[in-house]
Amino acid sequence: MSDGKHFDANKVFIGLFIFTALEVAWGYLGHGWNKPMLWGGLLFFAFLKAWLIAVYFMHLKFEGWVIYSLLLPTPFLVLVIFGYVLPDVANQGDDNNLIHPIGSRFEKDTGRVEEVMIWSKDEGGGH
Repeated sequence: MSDGKHFDANKVFIGLFIFTALEVAWGYLGHGWNKPMLWGGLLFFAFLKAWLIAVYFMHLKFEGWVIYSLLLPTPFLVLVIFGYVLPDVANQGDDNNLIHPIGSRFEKDTGRVEEVMIWSKDEGGGH
């Protein structure tokens, strides 16, 4: 009478424990490795733990096609958000600052960008 929908939290806990131990070992052993190798492994183990949590604790294993159809556009939407944000954060000058500081605004009348500077406490700005 088993339909494959039996949930065992102990197995999920053991899986999370093993993945966490492997992640810690990877970070400890990979201290001298290059950054892409170190971060790639850490992100891989983080993905495995997130997958376990999503599948069992968010009931994705037991849901139908509706849940998966909601998850399919997510990577595309993340890329769209990156596409909107990337021009603002990627265009950095030589001194590693943004072209226009955060808080700048575009003046429609003059066509210029007005840079809003943060005031110090001495100048009465309160920041």
